[in-house]
Amino acid sequence: MSLSRFKFVLPALIGISLALGLARGQEDYVLGAGDRIKISLVGENDPTTETIISPGGTVTFWVLGDLQVAGKSVSEFKSELTRILSEKYFQNPVVKLEILDYHSKEVVIQGAIKLPGNYFLDTNWTTLLKLISRAGSVSADAGTVAYIIPGYLNTVKNIKEVGAQLPNDPNRIEINLKKLLLDGDLQEDRPVYGGDFVFIASIGSEELSLNYVWLEGAVKAPGKIPYQPGLTALSAVIQAGDFTDYASPNKAVIHRKNSDGSTATIKLKLKNIRKGKKPDVPLQPGDRLTIPTSIF
Repeated sequence: MSLSRFKFVLPALIGISLALGLARGQEDYVLGAGDRIKISLVGENDPTTETIISPGGTVTFWVLGDLQVAGKSVSEFKSELTRILSEKYFQNPVVKLEILDYHSKEVVIQGAIKLPGNYFLDTNWTTLLKLISRAGSVSADAGTVAYIIPGYLNTVKNIKEVGAQLPNDPNRIEINLKKLLLDGDLQEDRPVYGGDFVFIASIGSEELSLNYVWLEGAVKAPGKIPYQPGLTALSAVIQAGDFTDYASPNKAVIHRKNSDGSTATIKLKLKNIRKGKKPDVPLQPGDRLTIPTSIF
């Protein structure tokens, strides 16, 4: 990927994104554990509280004690607190809530990016373009694919192993970076939420993936299989330990990356292939073969 063109495209794309109204105002921000806030009443010296929302999602405010805050927008919490105060303590109170430090919506971006690491969102969500910009842009060895794993940070998985786990993670979202960064296709600009993990693939990692085919779903040993000329869909399944008891072999799908960065989908009936009713399908390097699980 040529960054000489991309460095001019990114600012324009960010401007379009903002113009489309993707930014969120503070009143819509959903509060969460770790956010540091200040609550006060306009025209009143007391009560005023500056605090960090607890892991349980509460804050202690004045004589009211612990109040549940997490999961509510700034506007919702202000309305709720105004109602409580007006019922017993003040006439027509005006509640002011300031967010002093955003610390509840963490995302991680790694891979071929100039400033990889952890970032906290000051909105309910951001977009991939904005996150890439915040992380200093992609690096010179960036490939043509990025991945988002929704909610990865909310699990107990080892963040250091995410690169190896990406090809087999059923929740991953694949983004065509070439379309997004060089062609300006904003349909590829996916939302990123707190807890998400973003990985920018490098040219090297993409070349490595082309030495394998990937099996996922209802096989006994899902994962990568070294590609060899002549490898077919059924033989790959056999190398992966065969189907599980709940597999739907006739609903198998091959996802194949085209030269233009798009993905082709090839449906095949592996049960019929095994019975000799249909010819086996040759695989290509980088193919991803998915065997769905039967719902019965």
